[in-house]
Amino acid sequence: MSIRCWIIDDEPAAHKGIEIALGAHSDIDIQLHGYSVTAIKTKALAKPDLVFLDIELPGEDGFGLLDLWPDNPPLIVFITAYNQYAIKAFDNNALDYLLKPIEQLRFDEMMQKVRRRLQEQHLMFKKDTVDALFQQIKSNESQLGLSVKTGDGLYRIKQKYLIYLESIGDHLALYYHDDQHDRHATLITRDSFKRLATELDPAFFFRTHKSFMVNSAHVVRLERGRFGDGFVEMSNQKQVKFSRRYKDLLAVLS
Repeated sequence: MSIRCWIIDDEPAAHKGIEIALGAHSDIDIQLHGYSVTAIKTKALAKPDLVFLDIELPGEDGFGLLDLWPDNPPLIVFITAYNQYAIKAFDNNALDYLLKPIEQLRFDEMMQKVRRRLQEQHLMFKKDTVDALFQQIKSNESQLGLSVKTGDGLYRIKQKYLIYLESIGDHLALYYHDDQHDRHATLITRDSFKRLATELDPAFFFRTHKSFMVNSAHVVRLERGRFGDGFVEMSNQKQVKFSRRYKDLLAVLS
C-alpha cells in the first residue's frame, strides 16, 4: 500500500532534499508539491496520508494548513530550519519534527514511525467498521421478526428462531425454538407461504418442496436420493423433504 504524501515548503531546494531522502522508501507516492498554505487552501484536494510541512511560509504559516482537517488530520511531520517551534508543533499533534538539513538516518527512523502509525490507524478503522457492522446486524436482528396470526391472536417470532414451515391442508405449521422457555414449539396458522414469504429474509429461507420452507441456518444435514430429491435434517431433529424442483437451498449448502 502506497503512502500518499504532500511536500509543503517555499524553497525548491527543500523539496529536492525531501525527495532525495524519500528515495530509500519505495512506498511513498508524492501527490503534491506546495509552496504556500494560501494557494493550497484554494484547491479541492483529497486528504493525503502524510504531509511534510515547513513552518515559516509566505503569508500564512504552516500551522494554518491544519485548518483543512479539524477532526481527522493526516500525519504531519514538520521540517524546518528552526527548533523554537517544536513545542507548538507537538501541541498541534505533529507526528515528528525534523530540522534542516535532513539527516538520512533520522529521516528513516521517522518513516518507520509513520508506517507504524498508519498501520495502527488502519487496524482501528477496521475494528470500528466491524463494530459498526456488528451493531447494525444486532439492530436488524432485533427488528427482523415474523407476524403470525393464529386462533389465539397475533404472534411475533424472531426469524432466527424459526426452523421451518409446513403446509398441512389449508393451514401452515411453523416450527420454531421458543427461546424464552428453551424448547421447541409449533404455531398453526391459516396464513399462506406467499404472504409470509414477503416478510421472511430470502437470504435464509428457501422452499424445499411444495409443502415445506426451511431456514438454512437450522439445517444440520442434507441427504440426497438417487433421483435428485431427498431430505434435510433440521436443528429440532425433524426431517424435511426436498424436491429436485427446488434447487436454491442446494446451491447455498453446497
